Amino acid sequence: MRILVVIAHYFKHDSSADLTSGLGSGRAPFAKIAALNAQLVALHRYFGPRRASLDPDDPQGRGKPADRLDIVVVTKRDANLVDFIGLDASAYTVEHAEVEPMMLAFEAQRIMRERAGGYDLYAYMEDDLIVDDPAFFDKIAWFAQTFGPQAMLLPIRYEMGWTGTPAKVSISVRLSRDGVAPFRRPELAPSVTGTWNGRAQTFRLPGNPHAGCFAVTDAQLALWMARPSFYDRDASWCDPLVSAATLAPGKVFGLYMPAEPDPWFLEIEHYGTRYASIVAPAGERFGEPPLLALVEAAGRDGPGALADIAAKTGMRGDTINALIAEAGELRWRLGRLERSRSTLFWALLRAIVRRPRSPR
Repeated sequence: MRILVVIAHYFKHDSSADLTSGLGSGRAPFAKIAALNAQLVALHRYFGPRRASLDPDDPQGRGKPADRLDIVVVTKRDANLVDFIGLDASAYTVEHAEVEPMMLAFEAQRIMRERAGGYDLYAYMEDDLIVDDPAFFDKIAWFAQTFGPQAMLLPIRYEMGWTGTPAKVSISVRLSRDGVAPFRRPELAPSVTGTWNGRAQTFRLPGNPHAGCFAVTDAQLALWMARPSFYDRDASWCDPLVSAATLAPGKVFGLYMPAEPDPWFLEIEHYGTRYASIVAPAGERFGEPPLLALVEAAGRDGPGALADIAAKTGMRGDTINALIAEAGELRWRLGRLERSRSTLFWALLRAIVRRPRSPR
């Protein structure tokens, strides 16, 4: 499958940013870095072409040349964190857009139009959503094929408690009748049922259609581009960020989400517990990932906070995984030399040739 994913990303430090706004992340760079890294890694984990194995004969080590994953991070110049996510430049491309920050998400439609015809699926995502299902795009393509090009399947957004009590929490709040009015057209069936892998599954028009993302097939993109609303940048529903992700496709497609028997049929993780923590029962806590909490504590309380943690845990500059990997590589190389006389001979010869000569 050929997939294009466009991610709208923005960060500009603002200590006075309203944490309840769409750009409130201006006060949380570490969370933003962790979320974008997790998002890109997850996309490559399930849909990327690069594969490897410790055993070169394993089929798991073969690449996926028939598949293609292109990721475009659309952002503002000098207002992003892409230099800190730690991924090779070949894992994604960056496009700078000269628009207002809250309008960045609309640029996904422009990029899709420019690349129309080159992919099987075209997706847009906010920069803190993590795909955790290898069949994610297969399910979306199946839905469009089953119910027609004017039907779109959206995932359930959830947050996961990483500390405190592990809990999976759907974060879609039911909207008022007026709130969902733009998505309730007479021709849309309230629910539809199809068969996925031999099992019946029902989908419904949700009480809140916002998922922070969407994906369309090549046929759906062609249908959408033929409509006057494509890339109209109408920001009238909630705010520009939400309008780009939901109102824009909702003008053309019926937006459905999973119902019975599997309400988690299609899901996507929203990084952190910004919303989930609100509904934790008394005596319980749905907390953030522990490493994020440690880093943010160090950033808030100064470098001494991280030094204290390092002293108590025996940490050093390298991660423990890096040290274990280094030791494992040395053991593997030694074992290889012990198993093969020819390898040992050539290694010894190379060592002799490379030995620095003593000055006369």
